[in-house]
Formats: sequence, structure tokens, C-alpha cells
Amino acid sequence: MEDKYRWVAPIYRRFSELVFGKQLALANRYFLTSEIEGNILIIGGGDGLDYQDLASRWKGEYWELSKWMLEAARKNMKESQFTFHLGAFSSNKTFDWVILPFVLDTMSDQDIQVLFTQLKKQLNPGAQLILSDFFPPKNTFQKLVSYLMIRVFRVITQHPRHDFPDYGKWLEENGFKLIDEKKWKAGWIQSQVWKIFKA
Repeated sequence: MEDKYRWVAPIYRRFSELVFGKQLALANRYFLTSEIEGNILIIGGGDGLDYQDLASRWKGEYWELSKWMLEAARKNMKESQFTFHLGAFSSNKTFDWVILPFVLDTMSDQDIQVLFTQLKKQLNPGAQLILSDFFPPKNTFQKLVSYLMIRVFRVITQHPRHDFPDYGKWLEENGFKLIDEKKWKAGWIQSQVWKIFKA
């Protein structure tokens, strides 16, 4: 499997911290509490550093498209009971929590629907989903940075998107309800908790 992130992965965290400081890591971790237990699914978790101090209490599956990122996560989360998988999500397990950290904005609408169709079949009753991601920019600076990010990732990693997904639309249409959220930078960066009510 070709690692489209091979040039980005080793510098991604340093680059994101240069541009955003610790903001993205904070968004990823904001709703991660001791209440998160059971079988956990992380899709696109990168190098795993944002979950390192929680790893010893967690079990589940960790999916990554980047071989480099997956190997880094395996090392950084060696205390966890996760199994680590390379490629697009494909599992026969059921889950109590799903964590999607800055990953849906890299997927086409078609791929998002495929993902949610599969997730609905594999979520236990009352399962919750934590989404952290970029939302539509609010001012000129944010629009410029968003445009540059999307262009760079389209060129380097062949991301299919020209914009950010309508996350709420996808989640609501697939049976989720928003139960909590936190916004930064006037809502450009958000972390949300959704609960499945209809499988």
C-alpha cells in the first residue's frame, strides 16, 4: 500500500504546532475523560501522542492510512490494548466510542457516507463519537490558511476535497445527535461529542 503521507508524516506535528500551536492537540483531547471506556475505535489518529497518557486504560482498534504514522502510534501507545491496522477502516468488531481526529476533512463525501454506513452497523447502543476538525473559516486569515492547507494536502497527499464537509449533516442523517461541543477561533476549530440514537 502506497503511503501518500510519507513526506508529510515525519513533520506533520511540528508543522501543525508552528501554525496552530497546541490548538489541534487540545481539540483532540478536550473530551477525552475517564468516562471513555469499553471498546474504542480511533480512525486517523496519527502518531498517537495525543492519547499516550490514556493508552494504558484503553482497548480497541487504531486505523491509519500512513504506515509511518501507524508505526509511530504503535510505539507511542505501547501500553494500550489496541490492535493497529493499516488501511481504510474495515472491522467486524463492535465499539462503544469512536474518535475521529481531523480525518473527515480529508475524505470525499462518498467515502464519508461509506464510513458512516459501516460504523452504524458496528456501534453498540448508546455509543458516542468524538469529532475534532476544521470547520468553515470565519475571517480572511482563516480562509487563506484553509485554502493553503487544502491546496498543499491535495498536491502532496492527493486529498479529494476542495472544502470542509458539512459534518452535522452527515452525522444527523446517520442517526447521531450532538450532545456537547467546544469551539475555538470563532468556531473554525471545533471538538464535538455525538451520540448514536438510530442504528
